Amino acid sequence: MNLHAKDSCPDSGAVVFQRGSIYMTTDNEHSGTLRTDYEADLARLDDFPALTADWRTLLHQLIRASRVSLLLPLLENNVLTVMADIRRKKLSGYGDTFADAQGTAKQIYYAAKLQKDIEGWVVRLENYLNNTWQTDSNSNSAVEIARQLKELLEQSLPNGSEADKRSYYRMLRTVTDLQSNADRYLKQAEESGDTEPALSLLIAYLKNYGNVADAFNSRLADLPGIYRRDILHAVPKAIEQDRTYVVITPTAEAEAFNLPQGMSFPAGQNAAGEDLIYRTEKEAYICPMQCTEVNAVYASVKEAFGLYKQSIPLQNITTARSLFAHGEELRIGWQITSPMLVLSEGEREVNIRFRLAADSPVPNILVENSFFLQLSTAEGWTQQSATCRIDGHCLCFTFTIGSKDIASASCIEEIHGATTEYPALRILTNNTNSPYLWAKKLNFEAVEIQTKVIGIRNFTFCNELGEVDTEQQFSPFGIQGDCGAWFLFGHEELELKPLQEVRLKGHWKKMAGTEAEFNELYQEYGVDASSFIVVTEYQKGGSWHSYTGNKQPLFVSDSEEKHSLAQANILFDFSTDAQAAYEYSRERDGFFRVTLQAPSIGFGTDAYRNRFTSIMIENSRCKEKKRKPLPKEPTVPMLADVELSYIASEVITLTDTGTSSIQLEHITALSDQEAFLLDGNMTQPFLPASPADHLLYFAFLNAKEERTIRMYVDMVLPEERIPYDIPHPDQSTQLAWEQWNGTRWGTLPVEMVVAEETAGLTQSGFIEIELPEKVTDDRMDKQGRIWLRASVTGDISACLAIRSIRTNCIRVKAQNGNGTPLPAGTIREMAEEDQRIASVVQPLSGFGGTPEETETQFAAHQSARFHNRHRAVTMKDYEQLVLEHFPEIDKAQCVSYPPGQNPAAVNLMVFSRMEDSRYFLSSPWKLAEIQRLIRRYVSPFVRLKVVNPSYQRVEVRCKVVLWDKVKDEARTLRQLTQIVWNYLAPWQRKGDLPTFRQSYSYKEIHARLANHEDVMRLSLLEIDGKSLPHVDYNTDDILIKGDMPWSILLPDIKKIETLSPHDGIEEAEIGGNFIIG
Repeated sequence: MNLHAKDSCPDSGAVVFQRGSIYMTTDNEHSGTLRTDYEADLARLDDFPALTADWRTLLHQLIRASRVSLLLPLLENNVLTVMADIRRKKLSGYGDTFADAQGTAKQIYYAAKLQKDIEGWVVRLENYLNNTWQTDSNSNSAVEIARQLKELLEQSLPNGSEADKRSYYRMLRTVTDLQSNADRYLKQAEESGDTEPALSLLIAYLKNYGNVADAFNSRLADLPGIYRRDILHAVPKAIEQDRTYVVITPTAEAEAFNLPQGMSFPAGQNAAGEDLIYRTEKEAYICPMQCTEVNAVYASVKEAFGLYKQSIPLQNITTARSLFAHGEELRIGWQITSPMLVLSEGEREVNIRFRLAADSPVPNILVENSFFLQLSTAEGWTQQSATCRIDGHCLCFTFTIGSKDIASASCIEEIHGATTEYPALRILTNNTNSPYLWAKKLNFEAVEIQTKVIGIRNFTFCNELGEVDTEQQFSPFGIQGDCGAWFLFGHEELELKPLQEVRLKGHWKKMAGTEAEFNELYQEYGVDASSFIVVTEYQKGGSWHSYTGNKQPLFVSDSEEKHSLAQANILFDFSTDAQAAYEYSRERDGFFRVTLQAPSIGFGTDAYRNRFTSIMIENSRCKEKKRKPLPKEPTVPMLADVELSYIASEVITLTDTGTSSIQLEHITALSDQEAFLLDGNMTQPFLPASPADHLLYFAFLNAKEERTIRMYVDMVLPEERIPYDIPHPDQSTQLAWEQWNGTRWGTLPVEMVVAEETAGLTQSGFIEIELPEKVTDDRMDKQGRIWLRASVTGDISACLAIRSIRTNCIRVKAQNGNGTPLPAGTIREMAEEDQRIASVVQPLSGFGGTPEETETQFAAHQSARFHNRHRAVTMKDYEQLVLEHFPEIDKAQCVSYPPGQNPAAVNLMVFSRMEDSRYFLSSPWKLAEIQRLIRRYVSPFVRLKVVNPSYQRVEVRCKVVLWDKVKDEARTLRQLTQIVWNYLAPWQRKGDLPTFRQSYSYKEIHARLANHEDVMRLSLLEIDGKSLPHVDYNTDDILIKGDMPWSILLPDIKKIETLSPHDGIEEAEIGGNFIIG
């Protein structure tokens, strides 16, 4: 037989010892002060019956006091006294207590106790009926009532020897029904006219005594009122009018205006049926400015250091989340926009070099994947595989675009979030290996972009015959290939970039394969391969220009033994003194010309014809033996597989950003889609140093020409931190404000923060900031918003969650209310229509109002004042002071520290349904307010701490085997879960306030689960990692209690796992290989 803990039944309150263990008991220590007890203090005589005046109650008490007296035979066996006993039976809580005791020894005890009472009443009624039968007076109404009561009570008794649930509830219902009709039964029995004379005389005496007691009670009840009214001249507190906030939204056409003091807002009707009016308490400034975006930016070190950005929703929030949590990865860095990034085809290699300042530190080792590189393409931002390294005193980024990859493209608003003239490259941090800690220490003074492109095939090629299709073989110098023949080529990328080198490559066709063969062909013309010289020129401003070293051989043999001339390679080299002549200019036409300068015969087309004609004429005059051989006909070579390549490089120094085609911009936490120009400093940090690890960014729209920013920040307890991780009032934070001026952040002096009521985002309130000057266009982003930044320092866990931020929020006060808070959304308009106002909204409920103090409340406060004398000495003094000054507190309880810990400290725990009706929690600012007030009445040597209820998680794991007959397994698991909750946290089901200093029995909860009708076997019950292998009478119990005396346990049921009836131990199976013996 299982033994179970003593729980919160009506008879509990003492420690119960059972063999092998000590079981749960209720706490006999001080249990705090409830508001209901405070307002109904029994030490007060208001409406208190000092003497009992009800004759029925007196009759019942007389019976209880006369068990061994001479009156017992007269009083016990009578229908009136039996009915009086039934009427006084206290049945409240019997049903819940019996339900909680299911499967325990208490179940039998409660049923037997109620059955014993009913059997006693039946015996007394039967004795009464026997007496009336002997006196031959068994036909009056009192006897009929006795028979009826006896019959009803006998029918409710259980049939079997052991009471079950049905019989208990049947007995309970019967007695409850009799109590509801007790007055009717008593009246009929009393007026039956056959009451025993002695009993009738006693009843008359009790009624007369009751009249005298009523008169005494009424006179005694007047005494406190006379004392307060005539001696102390104390009166109840008057109504404290309710206040609330309304948000005014001006029309789109309206300019800023002042709303006068005393403007009226209708709010329905008051208790008297009059129009309820709220009015502004002072003049209010209304402007079109709105807070449109709030972001929390923070550094996290949970896994690896990184920056994160949390967007705070400002509208339609159902659950406000903690600040500086739940953020997404924040990528900051640089955006480089430049014609150097116009990369349409070929294999393209780009090298970005940030030249570090002379005094800048240089990291020794760079971790891979510290940055993301994104290139703008027609599809959006395309991530590039890049390498990051330190080269000399430069931080270098290199990436390559394959010949088959997509071309870069300029940014457009719809796809990239911005519009740029040229393609853009973004260099962004990667939180996987965040570079922020070391990159913010680097300072650079210049940026160089170098582009190497090979394999461009789609370009313009022209010669004297016109434009040429480079996809086919063609003669670059025309059909004749004479000296002075030319061709030119160009590409759109070449005209945009400061070039270092341009190279034209291809393969020569229809010409001698080797240098020897070529020389042999032209031997009779007096030239060889080295005789072919070309001159290279570039076009600028409509004119052709040469440069040093612009002459080069047309044919160059390869390094192989065959000395092939098949490779065509014409180079334009601007890397020496020609670079200055070929600097970047938008006026350059971008074409390059190659002219055949030598030999004078060109490719020998005319020379061949002349020589052929001359030899033919000469041979015609000679004999055959003397004839000369005909000359070999030279061919004008053709070019195939033509491709263009180039190298370009440009440098931008931070002191001269205006003359460069490169545009260097910040990617900041302000916006994911917008970059910001530099502020013109000599050097720049590679990543901006943050003033704090936790920052809040506020964006305001329609702020042009405004200088004052005033917003109401509505803050609440974060939902995910309830109930285990609640901020404490002794935690604090501080705010430091900055303004974005278009290129950098400027610090706002402390004196410009006119109001800061949030106490570092730990409570709701107004924040008002006076800017140094009016807002102008250069201080806005492209969306027309201005930005403020708040650095949050201190204990960040003290911050509450932001539910909303509202501008044009004004406070209004009721004029003729009764002190009750006005529900949110009640005020929707002004009393007088104003064309400048588009809407009026009341987002929050009223606050600060209190109804007129009733006589009962007034007397309760006076009684408490008499008790504590406005000095906190005893535990009850502290609790009474809290309940007196804070009507929203439902319970206050002083909790003593364990021995040896803070002997002079008082832990005052308060319970309130105002903000959280599930766990009775209060905001930290409310706790701080209570603490400040109570300290006025406390000794200076006492350390007072006002706290919320402290909840502790209890992990429960369970494995059960259910009977095969169970059809709804999910329903059974829900019931088992509810059993655990009802045992460890019964106050949640009953809607009561929780109690602490409670201890719970492992064996008790084990028994409740094991005795469920659907459970065949409870295989495992593990509570906070502890379990008992066997549970029986002699097993020592496990005591479940909180870590601290004020801990309130809440079960965290990880899982209730159902097992098969054949599950055994480890690999053994019942009915299979599991053998006993």
